Amino acid sequence: MIFKKIAEKIEKTNLLYLFTFLFLITFALYFFSLFNGFVWDDEEQILKNFIIQNISNLPYFFTSSTFNTGGAGLSGWYYKPLMPVTFSLINFVFGLSPFFYHLFDLIIHFVNGILIFLLFKKLFDFSKYKFSKTVAFLLSLLFIVHPVNVESVAYISSTQEVLYVLFLLLALFCSFKFLTGKENSWLKLLIINFFILCSLLSKESGIVSIPIIILLTYLINKSKIKIVSIASFLTFIFYLILRFPIAKTPFSQHSQIIPISEATLTQRFMTIPFELFSYVRLTFFPLNLFVAQHTVIKTLSDSRFYLDFLFLLILLSILILVLKKFWTKNLIFFIGWVVFTFAILLNIYPLDMTIAERWMYGPLIGLLGILGFVCLEAVKKNIKYLGVFIFVIILFSAVFFVRSFIRTFDWKDDLSLFSHDIKYNFDSFDAQNNLGVALFEEGKILQSEPYFKKSIKLSPKWWTPYNNLGVIYQRQGKIKEAKIMYQKSIDNGNYYLAYENLAQLKASTENPKQVLPFIESSLKVLPDNEALNKVAAFLYVKTGEVQKAKFYATRTYQLDQSEANYLFLKEILNEK
Repeated sequence: MIFKKIAEKIEKTNLLYLFTFLFLITFALYFFSLFNGFVWDDEEQILKNFIIQNISNLPYFFTSSTFNTGGAGLSGWYYKPLMPVTFSLINFVFGLSPFFYHLFDLIIHFVNGILIFLLFKKLFDFSKYKFSKTVAFLLSLLFIVHPVNVESVAYISSTQEVLYVLFLLLALFCSFKFLTGKENSWLKLLIINFFILCSLLSKESGIVSIPIIILLTYLINKSKIKIVSIASFLTFIFYLILRFPIAKTPFSQHSQIIPISEATLTQRFMTIPFELFSYVRLTFFPLNLFVAQHTVIKTLSDSRFYLDFLFLLILLSILILVLKKFWTKNLIFFIGWVVFTFAILLNIYPLDMTIAERWMYGPLIGLLGILGFVCLEAVKKNIKYLGVFIFVIILFSAVFFVRSFIRTFDWKDDLSLFSHDIKYNFDSFDAQNNLGVALFEEGKILQSEPYFKKSIKLSPKWWTPYNNLGVIYQRQGKIKEAKIMYQKSIDNGNYYLAYENLAQLKASTENPKQVLPFIESSLKVLPDNEALNKVAAFLYVKTGEVQKAKFYATRTYQLDQSEANYLFLKEILNEK
């Protein structure tokens, strides 16, 4: 009965000690990741994103899209203003040190673990289960150490994941207090919907907070379901007003470079068994972890369709038998949680990847909740099940801790990440390109070239590898070939780096008067691009149009008040 004694010990332990233990586990697991650099999209979203580096832009984040476009503001169809707000605040206090961005994500992950513990305990206590504290504690521990969450915590541009779940959990925590109270507290209802709105503003996945809270209301206090539903609906309408009329994000926009986005509806449905199987694998057997997964199942004869479908049928049958034996109506809440959170991941409405480990951050909570209720219902029938549960969770937590700890080192830098992940994901167009970039930045220029060519072959409509290949050709003195690659990048996606590179190359190799039309047309697309404004100032000096040169030099300094731009402006202003 050693496990029963462990449970009794946990039940008597002060919450402060339990929370301290969870913090130490979190800190130990992610300690070395604090010293990792900016990886993958971090460069675009933080390092080269001058918009987030100015604290005065905070209101702007709520009136625009999310992604940096290098001179045309923030654009795209994503609307996640609290992510750039977070980046801007961290930058304002600590600068561009990746350490503090990683530290922020670590802290939020720990807080989410605590909130999961408190939420689970409240739900288990509400159902009057014994050992609710023990089960809630072990499940929160499993959440903290689970390898599928490493991408959400170690990858700074996944801050959106930890944020939307944070506000979802806060909304649920407040909802529980509101629903168990006898009277309607308008203040509590306001706070709940404030957190719902924050979840939505952190990531679109925050939409799941509304049906999840309504379902919780249905189970705990049906008399309040009308007021909760109306309040949630009004919050959602307010969010839509922010997103569309104010921020003017497009209603729908699918990228032509994403395989799952280009797939037909039939192909996306055929891919669902593979997606579900992959998430099951990640949950129970997360041995191989890798990013940028773009698999699309295109025929029924693909073994990844029919074998995965068969596996899921067998798994579902086993699950139904288990749930039938240990059924409780409270399972409806977490089953609903799993259904709602997975529904938005299965590319019925196409996303920017087929599968992403970071997307499991929210659904994992629902799966753990099901596990918790099944365990407690089983213990209620036979105390011996408690020992089995404790042993299995401790074993899995230990193994998962080691796996997660190892995975954090893959996120050290781009070279570490993509040189590791491409072994499991060789046909990923963006992984190929990103490994090429990492090799290039290490000075291994010749080694990087084949990866850019492979990326172009896999996704000929993508603009980024054309620009990167152009840089290599320019380094090799192949000026004509470089210009062709830069132009191809511009034609495919108006890529701001291609505009900059082509403008600078033209300025150094062609007649200034012949280059100026290209510069002017480029500035119409990217009016706030520092490099283009600087090239324009340089060319107008060459053509003797000093006043225009002074205008663009001044604009350059306004965009980036660096010492180099100040000296450049001073030099131009001295021109006569």
